[in-house]
Amino acid sequence: MAFEKLARRERRGPPGFTLLEVLAVVLLTSIVIGSVLNHYVNLNRAIERATSQTGRVRRSVALLDRLARDLEAAVLVTKPEDVDPLFHPWRFYGASERDTSGADQLKFVTRARRPRNTGHESDLEVVAYTLRHAEDGESFELMRWASPRLDAALDPELPSDEADGAMLLADRLADFGVTFYDATGARFEEWDSSQLEQSSTLPTAVEIHVAFADADAEEPEYEATAADGYSRKLVLPVRELDLQELLDPTSLVSGGQGNAEESEEAGDEGELLAAQQCLRGPCGRLSACQAIDCNAEMGKHGSSTDTALEQTQRTNMSFCQWRGAYSTLHHLIKNPECLP
Repeated sequence: MAFEKLARRERRGPPGFTLLEVLAVVLLTSIVIGSVLNHYVNLNRAIERATSQTGRVRRSVALLDRLARDLEAAVLVTKPEDVDPLFHPWRFYGASERDTSGADQLKFVTRARRPRNTGHESDLEVVAYTLRHAEDGESFELMRWASPRLDAALDPELPSDEADGAMLLADRLADFGVTFYDATGARFEEWDSSQLEQSSTLPTAVEIHVAFADADAEEPEYEATAADGYSRKLVLPVRELDLQELLDPTSLVSGGQGNAEESEEAGDEGELLAAQQCLRGPCGRLSACQAIDCNAEMGKHGSSTDTALEQTQRTNMSFCQWRGAYSTLHHLIKNPECLP
């Protein structure tokens, strides 16, 4: 009897797994492998996005550095009163021809040129920046043109093609623009020193905005990328040059005694310096009511102060502009970072 049981057990073979157990193991293994692969794919995509973002940051910083170098070295000789504006070649021009963040066409004289030798070669050059549509019809290309020769008369042309000597500075741009600020902190989308309003003047500060499209995306969302761009605000340190005043031995600029009018202008220079410092400060981009809390201060300090606060709200005055216009109301400032 025992021999028969042993024989039957040997015919069955050693104990093994059932089909259900094998299927369960295969299912669990597939789930684990799928999770690992999904994590790897997501990690790889994140690395690609980070690499693309780093590339856009580097390109943006390089472009901002190049523009800042030219703009911070911008120079302008004021036009004599008896000279026709069309025969005065010195000009600072910025205009917008496309739906971008500020001026996308620039032309001015700068001292950022590096002479090729150590002789008597000038560091002055005329530069022009122009934005044009790329071949894809969606993104933009920024062209830069430069010439060491200053024309004898005003030249309104802005070369933008390679045939005219312009060079491609950046491509696949989603947005580009430059905005301008005067000594009071007022913001301008355009600037033209050859016109009456801004005649023979340079902006006190400029703000450059650039945004690159995602080079790895099959269908780049240019508008969304434009909102995620990079900006830089900088002050133009060199003011307008009046050659007649510089050559006059009696003027204050030349070390002379000057006159009453020049003494008054010297006081204006102090106000200009204060405005420049305000634009560079932590409150340079704030509106006046963000630093003052106009509504809370209304009705507390008399009718004249209320009139000033109403004017501030109605015109949406910037903080730097308000500080220069209402120097006696600095006690209303609530933001400690904006205190003089």
